Amino acid sequence: MTTQQLTYVIAVAECKSISKAAEKLYVTQPSLSQFIHSLEKQLNVKLFDRSVTPICLTEAGKLYVEWAKKLLAMEESMNNAISDLMGLEAGSVRIGASSFRVRCLLAQSIAAFHAKYPGIHLIIHEADMRQLSDMLTAGEIDFAIGSGGFDEQQFHVEALAEERLYLAVSPSHPVTAALPEPLSADDIIHATPKFLRQPPVDLASVKDESFVAANAGEYDREVLNHACRQCGFTPNIEYSVQTIETVFSFVCANMGLALLPDSLIYYGNFREHPNYYPLPEELALSNIALISRKKAFLSKAASAYALLLKQLVDVGTWRMCGS
Repeated sequence: MTTQQLTYVIAVAECKSISKAAEKLYVTQPSLSQFIHSLEKQLNVKLFDRSVTPICLTEAGKLYVEWAKKLLAMEESMNNAISDLMGLEAGSVRIGASSFRVRCLLAQSIAAFHAKYPGIHLIIHEADMRQLSDMLTAGEIDFAIGSGGFDEQQFHVEALAEERLYLAVSPSHPVTAALPEPLSADDIIHATPKFLRQPPVDLASVKDESFVAANAGEYDREVLNHACRQCGFTPNIEYSVQTIETVFSFVCANMGLALLPDSLIYYGNFREHPNYYPLPEELALSNIALISRKKAFLSKAASAYALLLKQLVDVGTWRMCGS
């Protein structure tokens, strides 16, 4: 099996369409279709069920894709091991993170690493943490960067920075009359005296209000549900949206309350913000972590990126970018 065969089948499986996969691979649809047909003939088994729309993998196809990903990951590890013989002049680093973290947190580290090691290729995968966990297990990425629970028997988890959740409410929402004086984005970003002395609010005080939550991501509806259950109620989620940025915009439009992380406040580059109310530490605090698979081969290039990322966090570069 060639790398091309493995890559083409994976692309069709992920796109669930030969035409869409052809666009992604920059080949023609007829040539990709003929390629898949020839491969199935060679293997004497059907990889895709074309009788349904969208097309889907057969059981044999699922097995093929599972092993194809493992083989490609092994090939990447081999290439990185060979690159290690050249020092840090060549190789690749595969980084996984949510779309929000890639846009708002990683740009600085990626730019700094590229300037220092121009011969090393950084490959960025954007996905939610469940997908990133699977990609780590399969050896498809070297690191994941984000928050959430990881099996520490399987993964090495190193805290990079602390992250805090806030209750976010539109200034126009009627419930603000019953809440204490809010914090502004500037209070949080610049750690003003008001920020330092502001007491937390009781989340149960807004139990009768409607909430907005994301369907996926590190701060999805499960995070909201967990926090609210700890305060003795189940939230009324009026709107379920796709991303944390959309949650932010819905709160600003006075379409519900939400729990938002301070990383969104620091690095989101928003002109207008809702009111923010601090929560008790047992509800609010979590860590942004660097997650890697235990016993996995870690190239010199990957180790160098991890070190540079930690150095940028230590000197406060992430905080500086958002201020």
